[in-house]
Amino acid sequence: MQLNLTEDEALVLFELLSRFSEDSILGIADQAEQRVLWNLQAILEQVLLELFQENYQQQLATARDWLRDDAGLTNADQEQQKGRLALWLEPNQIRFLANEWRKIPPNAPETVRKKWGEVAFRSMAALHQAGIEYEPETPQSGEAYQVDQ
Repeated sequence: MQLNLTEDEALVLFELLSRFSEDSILGIADQAEQRVLWNLQAILEQVLLELFQENYQQQLATARDWLRDDAGLTNADQEQQKGRLALWLEPNQIRFLANEWRKIPPNAPETVRKKWGEVAFRSMAALHQAGIEYEPETPQSGEAYQVDQ
């Protein structure tokens, strides 16, 4: 299969893919990147006959299995086997989770701080991956959680 891109499309697409290769986060930094993805989708719609076949979902699953790395980092089935669930939240709810861990006092048990840190990290990564700006909120005095020891 051969795809034809303009020089501008190739350059913008290269930059988008290079950023993704560096940090594994696919986020749109400029509207031109969104445009080049739309253009690429339109090109693929013209050449992929599979899109219009009844067994499209099966062909897609087979293609994913064929292309997936051995580690299976993007395999939804493997994530589910690990006990991980997809959690669909609104951006404001994700921002809330990302900010709450900052309220954990320094004297909290390390396990509590670590668990909240993991949730906050995944929350911030989800926002970044969706291309949503995130400005951390510093807790006001008196907002810290009370931890009994």
